[in-house]
Amino acid sequence: MSLQEIVIDGEETVDTKNTLTSLDSPISLKYVAAGRIAQSVLSYLVREIAQRRMTNVYDICHTGDSLIEQETSKIYKNVDEKGIAGPTTVDINNCVQGYSPVNRETAYVLSNGDIVKISLGVHFDGYTSLVSHTLIALPTIAPIDQVAPTTGILADEICATHLATEAVMSLLGTVLYRYENPSGYYGNRPVNGERIRDLVESIAKTFQVKIVPGSAVRRVKRFLVGQDTVHEVDVKGYAWGSISIEAMTDDPDEGDLKKMIDTEAAAEPGEAWLVDIIMCTFSGSESALNKKNPLQVSRRTLKPHGDLKPTIFTRDYNRNLSMKLKSARGVLIEVDNRKSVYPFHMNNLSTPGAPLGIAALANANIVAPTKVMMIQGSPSPIATRVRTTVLLMPSAKHVGEVVRLGGGSIKPSWVHSEFEVTDEEIIELLSEKKAGVRVRNVQGSDLNVVTENGAADVQEMEVE
Repeated sequence: MSLQEIVIDGEETVDTKNTLTSLDSPISLKYVAAGRIAQSVLSYLVREIAQRRMTNVYDICHTGDSLIEQETSKIYKNVDEKGIAGPTTVDINNCVQGYSPVNRETAYVLSNGDIVKISLGVHFDGYTSLVSHTLIALPTIAPIDQVAPTTGILADEICATHLATEAVMSLLGTVLYRYENPSGYYGNRPVNGERIRDLVESIAKTFQVKIVPGSAVRRVKRFLVGQDTVHEVDVKGYAWGSISIEAMTDDPDEGDLKKMIDTEAAAEPGEAWLVDIIMCTFSGSESALNKKNPLQVSRRTLKPHGDLKPTIFTRDYNRNLSMKLKSARGVLIEVDNRKSVYPFHMNNLSTPGAPLGIAALANANIVAPTKVMMIQGSPSPIATRVRTTVLLMPSAKHVGEVVRLGGGSIKPSWVHSEFEVTDEEIIELLSEKKAGVRVRNVQGSDLNVVTENGAADVQEMEVE
C-alpha cells in the first residue's frame, strides 16, 4: 500500500507512490483515468434522473456499480486492484450516507422535489476518485421546462455547499503559484486545515446553514481516502467529526477516532486532496448543535435508520477471528481474496448464505458496516453534499494547476438564494479568475450502456 516519507541521514526523500510530478506521470494518469470514469458514470446517472428515465434507487445504484466495473475492466488490464472504490449510493433528503438497496421491489422511488445525493468512487491501483453530487429531483418537470429557480432554504443550502467546495479548491490551488514558498501561504496565512475550516464555516454562516459531521477536506494517498477501518498517520487537513463514531460525542478526543488530522500542516504542490462538504438546513434547538461549534450540528443528531439495514461493508484487516458459521467463513474467504481496503456491496457477494455470513462478520467486527445514517430533527433537516478529489499539479512550464477529477462539469440544480458572499477574500477565490488559480476539469463521456433496447454510442474521454 502507501509508502510514507522517510528520513535518511537527515535528508527527506520523496514519497514516490504519492507525489504528483506532472499530468503525464504514471500516478497522475491513473488518477485521471479514475476521474474520467467517475465523471462519466455520475453524469449519466444525473442525466437519467433529471430526464425522468430512472427513479427507482435500486436501478440507479445497480447501474452505477455495473458501469464502474464495465469501464474499469477496459483499461489497465495488468493492474490487479481496480474498480469500485465506493459503491453507488443515493441518499435522499435527511439521509446523509449509505442507502443502496439490495432489491428493486422494496427500494425507494424518487418523488417530485426530493433532494438527491449521488455518491460513488473509482480507483486504479489505489489512486482514487471519490465524487458526490446533489440535485433536486423533478421527475414530473423536465429541466428545460423549469421556468424559475428553486428558492428558499433549499436554495441557500445548495448554494453554500457548492460555493464552499469551489472556494476550497481555489484556496488549495494558491499553493501552486507560490511553489517557491514552502510555507504554503495565501495572503498572510498558511493554507492549512484551520484556514480551510474558517473558509467553509464563513460560507455556512453567510447562508445560514449548518455543517454536518463527516465533512472533511484532507490530503489523500494511494489506497488511503479516509476509511474508518484503516489506521492512518501523517494526515493533514480538517474534519468536522465523523458520521460513524459509535460514541456519537462532540469531543474529538472521545470515541474510536482512528485518524488524528494535523490541522496546521500546509498543503503542498504534488498532493491529492479530498474535498467533501455536507451541509443541512436547521431550525431546531441549540441542544442539537455542537457545543464547541454552533455552525456544526451535533453527532447526536445522526441516527441509523430504524428499518434499513447496512448493505455496504469494509474489511477491517486489524481483526481476524475463526468463524464457526459456514457462510461467514465463505464470505470471509471471498472478501479476503479481493484484498481490498475499499467498501463493497453485499450484492457483489456470491457465497451461498451471504446475508447471514456478512451479519456474523459484522457482529465480530471483522467487517465494518456503512450504516444508513439520518439527521434527526423537527422539522426534519435536509442535507446536501458535494465531494470531489483534486490534484495539486505542479508544472515546469507554468505555475501549475488544480485538476478536478469529478463533478466539475456537472452544473448544480437551478437555484437562487437571497444571501450572497461579502468577504473579499472568498469573493476573489470564487471569481472567474479564481485568485489566479488554473483549474482543469476531467471530462467524462457517453457510456456504452446496455439496455433492453440496445446500447448507446461511446465518445472518447478527454481532459478539458
